[in-house]
Amino acid sequence: MNRRAQCLDCPSMRRPTVRTALIAAAVAVAAGAGAYGFQGSEPVRTAIALAPITEPRVGAAPGVPARPPVVMLVLDEFPAGHLLGPDGRVDPGRFPGFAELAATGTWFPNAHTVYDATVRAVPAILDAQLPEPGTAPTFEDHPRSVYDLFARQGYEIVGSEEASSVCPPRHCRGARAEAPPVLSLLRAGRPARLRRFFRTIRPRRRPTFYLKHVLLPHGPHVYLPSGKRSRRRSGEQLPGLETLPGFGDRSATHYNVQRQLLQIGYVDRELQRLVRRMKRLGMFDRSLIVVTADHGFSSEVSVPSRRKTTRANIDEVAPVPLFLKAPRQRRGRVNPAYARTVDVVPTMADILGFAMPYRADGRSAFSRAVRRRRVVEVIARDFSSTVSIGARALERRRRVLLRRRLRLFGSGDWPSLHTGTGPNRQLLGRSLADLSSVHAGRSRAAGTVFDANDLRRVRPRSAVVPTQVTGEVEGKSQRNRDIAVSVNGKVEAVSRTFRLFGSTRELFAVNVPERSLRPGRNDVLVFEVLRGGRTLRLLAGA
Repeated sequence: MNRRAQCLDCPSMRRPTVRTALIAAAVAVAAGAGAYGFQGSEPVRTAIALAPITEPRVGAAPGVPARPPVVMLVLDEFPAGHLLGPDGRVDPGRFPGFAELAATGTWFPNAHTVYDATVRAVPAILDAQLPEPGTAPTFEDHPRSVYDLFARQGYEIVGSEEASSVCPPRHCRGARAEAPPVLSLLRAGRPARLRRFFRTIRPRRRPTFYLKHVLLPHGPHVYLPSGKRSRRRSGEQLPGLETLPGFGDRSATHYNVQRQLLQIGYVDRELQRLVRRMKRLGMFDRSLIVVTADHGFSSEVSVPSRRKTTRANIDEVAPVPLFLKAPRQRRGRVNPAYARTVDVVPTMADILGFAMPYRADGRSAFSRAVRRRRVVEVIARDFSSTVSIGARALERRRRVLLRRRLRLFGSGDWPSLHTGTGPNRQLLGRSLADLSSVHAGRSRAAGTVFDANDLRRVRPRSAVVPTQVTGEVEGKSQRNRDIAVSVNGKVEAVSRTFRLFGSTRELFAVNVPERSLRPGRNDVLVFEVLRGGRTLRLLAGA
């Protein structure tokens, strides 16, 4: 038998009972299924207000459209834990868009992927089938999918995929039989394509299903919460830093996680743009809105891969964001079910009262089978095995991970992102005038700041704010150095130099706050820090 035939909890073809499911979910939440999530059987408290919502069954509650607009946004490479603040809920200071979605919809904090590579993880979301070896991300290998669910109900289809071609020609005019060129789509045009999709969302005579898979917050990480880019060119300032050559150094890893968080802030900004548009057009309240992602990403040091699921990183790679706002839903719910990405489409069908038009591996997240699930399983990249972990063990590890991330990268605002990493943090925020007593002239080594001209010509209306300060230290030193970076007379970042795997070049990379840069010329200096912060020697300047 093939993998699909061996499905452990495949749904029957009968009509789903959404009323019972929603009531059961509400009871579970009210009984203590908390906002922190991660729980197996241990309830935690929640401060999220709960209220009954209109149950959107076809032909049932008055005022609920029988076929409401449906907007589905599939994000890419999104560690769900990055959204959380100290209380275990979505951090409203950094991610107000996701926080608003959690406050008006149903948030599944324990949602997780079934596979860790986009080309199979995205089709698994769209067709609700577990991945199989040898399949391509095309409609030929995924003949029945979410598109059939809505086309059968008379919906117009507006689909846009960036790593797959699951929508067939019968639903998507001009559909390509091959998958899109992912690498070139990563390098350019991601914001423009997303906004172009947003512009297609408008009131229509026919009910419409809108789907967008966007290669965000997937790297390269160049976008900021303000909507601007952190560098002008599309290529890396330090090639290899965000891939395997950079995985072996902790300082480089902290730099990359900061960039990842900033890009999630950018995604949040775009989500707010979507919500504002739908509210302005009178569509938000009556629509089903779904936001999820294909898989996460780990922050391990000295590993060959940060995407491939292992027992050591399943707590970062498996969890994905999942938010569903039902039509007429106005109060947030937290559903602790361990929903899988293959469960997303059956859950949408359940909320709307639509029967699945084909047999799927996924189940509605409101079903008893999913509510009772206590093991997270991710199919190994080569299909040789399944990486699994029990719910309680996953909870513990995610809590430890959250505490460590908050200690390093802060929460509640963006300035705190820069204050928890690096040595000599007592220097942060100090003006060079106050530190004049510890200046000791130039270091024996010499350094270069890359793209220094961008720091000398910052324009308020430009799409670029050069917050990534990178460069190289020349010399024969075999050790890495403590450094401090000042912007316009104030220390804004501390870190250590590093060497990429397989290279002897001594490099540095820090992110400085966007607010630290002013229009026109910026005075950026890189110091070597000695004697525990008591001596600063100039290495490089821009």
